[in-house]
Amino acid sequence: MSTSTPHEVLQENSGSPVCMLGNHAIVRGALEAGIQFFSCYPGTPSSEVGDLFARIHKKANVLFEYSVNEKIAVEVAYAASLTGARSMCSMKHVGLSSASDPLATMPYIGVEGGMVIVAAGDPSAITSSNEQDQRHLSKFLYFPIFDPATAEDARAMTRYAFEFSEKTHLPVIMRPTTRVCHTSSMVECTPLPANRNEIYFVKNPPRYVPIPGNARRMRIELIERFALAEEILAGSDFFPQYGNGRFGIITSGVASIYVELVVDTLQLHDQVRVLKIGAYPVSTTILTSFLSHLDSVLIVEELTPFVEELVTLAAFRSGHIIPIVGKHSGHFPLAFEYTPEIVETGIRRYLHLEEQNLPYVSIPELPARPPVLCPGCPHRTSYYLAKKVFGKKTVYVNDIGCYTLAYGEPLDCCDTLLCMGASISEASGISRTTRERTVAFIGDSTFFHSGLPALVNAVKANDNITVFILNNYVTAMTGFQPSVAMREDGCFTPSNNGENHMGISIQTAVRGIGVKEIFSIDPFDEGVALEAMKTAKAGNGVNVIICNSPCVVHENRSNPDGIRKPYSIDMEKCNACSLCVRVLGCPAISIDDGNYIIDPLLCDGCDLCAQVCNRDAISERGIHVHA
Repeated sequence: MSTSTPHEVLQENSGSPVCMLGNHAIVRGALEAGIQFFSCYPGTPSSEVGDLFARIHKKANVLFEYSVNEKIAVEVAYAASLTGARSMCSMKHVGLSSASDPLATMPYIGVEGGMVIVAAGDPSAITSSNEQDQRHLSKFLYFPIFDPATAEDARAMTRYAFEFSEKTHLPVIMRPTTRVCHTSSMVECTPLPANRNEIYFVKNPPRYVPIPGNARRMRIELIERFALAEEILAGSDFFPQYGNGRFGIITSGVASIYVELVVDTLQLHDQVRVLKIGAYPVSTTILTSFLSHLDSVLIVEELTPFVEELVTLAAFRSGHIIPIVGKHSGHFPLAFEYTPEIVETGIRRYLHLEEQNLPYVSIPELPARPPVLCPGCPHRTSYYLAKKVFGKKTVYVNDIGCYTLAYGEPLDCCDTLLCMGASISEASGISRTTRERTVAFIGDSTFFHSGLPALVNAVKANDNITVFILNNYVTAMTGFQPSVAMREDGCFTPSNNGENHMGISIQTAVRGIGVKEIFSIDPFDEGVALEAMKTAKAGNGVNVIICNSPCVVHENRSNPDGIRKPYSIDMEKCNACSLCVRVLGCPAISIDDGNYIIDPLLCDGCDLCAQVCNRDAISERGIHVHA
């Protein structure tokens, strides 16, 4: 795309549908609503929302920041809403858990400008450490929640959500799931606004300060505002119905698309009446009115039986006692995302139709292909050297990010993993109880996200741990967003406002916390790195090793002229000891008919394999071939 051509989300309404990624449709909806402030912490599957705002925020005149964590992203966006600005923040579902502290109080205080929190769910834990169903926050914390099934739903709901938020004075959650976020479909754009909210802060401490006396009053007001939200939603277009018959299906999210597909394919429109739930809270009137036409109903929803229990309660209270089946009845599984086949099987069982004849495709058994660190990744070198010094018996605690890929052989430097920043806390707990030095690994972005307070706690307790901070100068795993960490090579990193800045020195931050033994190394400088690690292993209390080396993929994209030459293996010198394969697990090295080969299109020229080789059989190629 030409730099002079505006991104499709910035184009005025052409009157024709546009094919758009679900995450981009959210951005378009926010622009159509007149968004003025955006913050985020990247996390798949939500990352493209923030990344697109990073690209367009200047042209769109939207204040933008990559926050250091999700809690802060929520807090700054919420504060912006108190000035009247329409604000949005985005994150993945586990990030919403990180922001749970402000989430619990925001509905009490309320908003001025509309506020939308995009919290992308990940059924089947495709890129996450767990599944979560954020819909429960609707009842738990009084959050209205929108549940899009398509990119057009995502655009329309986002556009609607800002004005709705202002009418109810409630922050709202937009809950796209992975298949919505990362699927492209047609979107009906509406015009971008000519005017946006005025911005000013009106002092009103009783309104904004939830000390107990005020909080009790706010609690009563919150019940009233949530009831208003239910009433307004009941008149919206987010609860469409279709079909006829005495059999009912109530569905939500992306599962509703699969229901529609099955109903069309099996021609069930005259047998089945379908209700799609697009937002929460759901008016009891909508449910009881729908149930009054039915003899039974099937609930089709991913993750927890949230709608199923709402419908069961509504049926009981209205006295319309009919069979309500879904997850509790075994028609659908409790775990993981659905597929069209899963939905069709459940519907056939509900309607007592013959089982579907799924086509059988013979697929040859393929070798396992676990995720691995990229060729030339500096983390591989850090892990190789750490294990060489600290040994196999040391407990290695890992964290969330690229470095999680140290799990399993051959690196085998991940014995336990919990959540962002927990590597340091867990290392403290293990060391304190076993009385043995424990090693924690954490990345630069994760360290500033939530590793700082954990390190403070470790220093306070004088825990016997070594913390490796793997500083690759970028938030790599979620899409190469800028890191707040300083580059040790003196280069600049982009800031939130698009200008360059030097970043924050990890070494200075660690020293300020009170760590006295700090080593700042280049992991590719083997002699210096090994000496630092040996000293750290012999140390007492907390010490920190900062491994500074850029993410090779990001570096090569940013500076293609600086790409290193690949290496090759001289089979006349090679004795097939397989150390380069067994110890490193580099995807650029393979074995073909007994020959050890380095793929020049994959090799980054990091030279780690040459350091490992004890036969001097690996050396730099004369010519670098790069795709």
